[in-house]
Amino acid sequence: MAFFDALRRTLSGDSSRKFTSREIEAAFLGVDPDTLPIADEIPFNASNYDRTQWAKKLKRVIEGLPATQAEWDDVVADSKAMGFEADWIALRTRAAFALLVRKAVADQVVTEAEHRKLDLARDLIGIPDAEAVAILEGVVAEAEALFGGKVEGA
Repeated sequence: MAFFDALRRTLSGDSSRKFTSREIEAAFLGVDPDTLPIADEIPFNASNYDRTQWAKKLKRVIEGLPATQAEWDDVVADSKAMGFEADWIALRTRAAFALLVRKAVADQVVTEAEHRKLDLARDLIGIPDAEAVAILEGVVAEAEALFGGKVEGA
């Protein structure tokens, strides 16, 4: 009957009673408004889909540097908003950096522009120099073993 009463009041122009969105939601669900959970009390858990989408965005931004540098803050903000674990973020960002290094050495020549791109990515991600050098040396050694020759500019 509450629905019909509300409909009658609405159609007749009687606006003496205003309902909150919480009361409307409770009426729709057929429960007492006081039994509805408060959104702040419900923890957010990122799904695998959220993680996959964020990883794709990370890869796109890293690969698009320096043109996509302005989007880096969004990547960081998204990771915080989704509540991703710091260890997981570190793993994903280092994997993206290693992929960028692989793409740079794929033609066996690392150009000055690729050096700048790698350095910018390292700075944005926050990889210490020693760790970045270790990743670079590992990928270059892998490429040299695969190609059977030196990688120029590495």
